[in-house]
Amino acid sequence: MLSPPRWETNDDVAMSMVTHGYGIAAPGAPPYLMFSNVLWGYMARSIPAFGGLLGYSTATIGALSIACAAVTYGMLRLGAGCVPSLAAAGLLFVRPMLFPQFTVNAGMLMVAAAILWCVHSVERPAWALAASALLALLSYLIRSQECLLVLAVALPLLSWRPLRSRRVQGVLLAVCCAIAAAAIFDHRAYQAKEWQEFNALNPVRARLTDFRAGESLRKRPDIVERHGYSLNDVALMEKWFFVDPGIADPVKLDAMLAEAGPLPRQDHAWANALISLKALGHPSLWVFVVVGVLGAMLRPSRGLFMAWAIFLAAIVAMGFLGRPGIIRVYLPVVSLLAIAPLLQRTSAGSVRNRALCAVLLLAAAANAFNVLSESRSTNTADAHARARVAGFPDYPVVIWGGGFPFEAVYPVLGASQTVLDYKLYGLGVSTLAPFSVARAEDRAGRGMIARLLAGEGVPLVASDEEIRLLGVYCREHHGGQLQQTERPLKAGGGPSRYRCVQGR
Repeated sequence: MLSPPRWETNDDVAMSMVTHGYGIAAPGAPPYLMFSNVLWGYMARSIPAFGGLLGYSTATIGALSIACAAVTYGMLRLGAGCVPSLAAAGLLFVRPMLFPQFTVNAGMLMVAAAILWCVHSVERPAWALAASALLALLSYLIRSQECLLVLAVALPLLSWRPLRSRRVQGVLLAVCCAIAAAAIFDHRAYQAKEWQEFNALNPVRARLTDFRAGESLRKRPDIVERHGYSLNDVALMEKWFFVDPGIADPVKLDAMLAEAGPLPRQDHAWANALISLKALGHPSLWVFVVVGVLGAMLRPSRGLFMAWAIFLAAIVAMGFLGRPGIIRVYLPVVSLLAIAPLLQRTSAGSVRNRALCAVLLLAAAANAFNVLSESRSTNTADAHARARVAGFPDYPVVIWGGGFPFEAVYPVLGASQTVLDYKLYGLGVSTLAPFSVARAEDRAGRGMIARLLAGEGVPLVASDEEIRLLGVYCREHHGGQLQQTERPLKAGGGPSRYRCVQGR
């Protein structure tokens, strides 16, 4: 690689932490990844570390490499030609390789599974069918929702003739049974007693953090006050502040949200749908969209138009549901649509084929240039971020919001042992999860609120806005004043220490 890979989002950083028990996760806890199936967590944990490369990173790179090889080989077997096949593989996998992200990884595995299904439909090799099934299962384990979305868009592009074969029917039944078993295993893993508090809050939490239910509450401060909350409490919940059970009370929150009425997404449904469509012009997507549209014009087919229709309907529906413009969800699907015209067997020397090959080469070159430029700039910024946090303490520090550069400090190819020893009390979706440092500290009597009220104060990395909210919380709930008792040695590089001084 011309540039080292970097995690696209901090979700993968957190999942690697949970898998291997460092950072936000206490050592020894089961690898319950929450966003991926627990079986994927156990698979990643079983891979030994090599040269500082942790099992989760190895599993990620391995999954992408397998998907890339399967896509390239599959298109060659389908007669796409050597140059178009390599250009298409380069177009599809430069970004996922340099900026890996688990949702994208799952989608690309499903794209590879669909292509190998096409190979089996034409040549009938048993290995292609088995490989397609295994890749589809792996895709489901990594991110089930993305797997199903790519499958839905791919269905019009696939041949249904193989379904007449008893062998194919048996393989499909086996895959469905394996997926069902994995889903049941994953569901049961989170039904243990220690997950009850997390499970009770999570549905209500999602309405505030993901679906903007706080907008409705701010329009009705009388409802907020009637349920014993303040508008600052609502803002704290929107900012993932779940450490005070008096605020993060699922029963009270649910009652308050029910009285406030429907989620605001219903008032902005069409605007969200438009945001979803506009997102197709995002710098990470537009090249794929242009290639897909030109390919559909050069090699039109009913299946291709149906696939586009399903994709557009799906992203509009996601907008209606309050989740518009999620680039990582769209990328694998537009990748599939970009190469879908190559899956049709036509004369290799035709004018349209040569035109499509030229489009792919230009698109692959433009995309590679953009992604490599982005990668170099982020690597430079990451080096500065790592320098700022050098000397970060090894005692538990509360991390609130985006103040800590997770993706920079924990690179894909491995971090130093000093960095792995950091103990991060994260305020986020996993705060109440049994595996978190936050829960371990709370059980030991060293939770954030206890330390905030104690003489020593709480070490904290947070933005000015979050500090302001914490100051209001200190005044409203504890009758005190927030004081900064210790400043970081480097600006923006370490924790400050805050204390809620009561009785003033």
